[in-house]
Amino acid sequence: MKDYRFTILASFLLLFLPFTGWAQPDLGSSSGFALFTASGAFNALGASTTVVGDVGTNVGAFNAFPPGTLVGQRHTADPASASAAAAVGSAYSQLSATSCGTGGVLTGTMGSGQILTPNVYCHRAATTLNGVLILDGGGNSDALFIIKINGALATGVGSSINLINGADVCNVYWQING
Repeated sequence: MKDYRFTILASFLLLFLPFTGWAQPDLGSSSGFALFTASGAFNALGASTTVVGDVGTNVGAFNAFPPGTLVGQRHTADPASASAAAAVGSAYSQLSATSCGTGGVLTGTMGSGQILTPNVYCHRAATTLNGVLILDGGGNSDALFIIKINGALATGVGSSINLINGADVCNVYWQING
């Protein structure tokens, strides 16, 4: 008589446990930055921009703070930004290899009360964030959000990203190619 316990257990695990196929990238020394670009300009155009955390660029113009308010350190082509740039390169490669999740293709402007649940989201062109974008963790503090934009990201005045139902800022990753 065959023992079907393993087959039943394997079937249960495959059918009833979620499999995402994606994982958090390792940010290394860049994890202390709120905003960072490894190679490109960093701009803040409005006095209403406020960033809490370190910001920087390793290669490129830095035109920010002022205007706006920075509660943190500014790093421009210094040892901290060089180290962060190497770490960003590694994380960028990890994110590039991550495919869009089921239903994860975005189009048009982001925000305006839009709600995203844990997933890998891909926007195939430059976009703008207007109003409120809501990331809903669904009660899971380990919920992972990866948002990949194949172009620039601009934000409208007063735009924000709200994390609800356990969503954690440490589990939100953006890959912006513009």
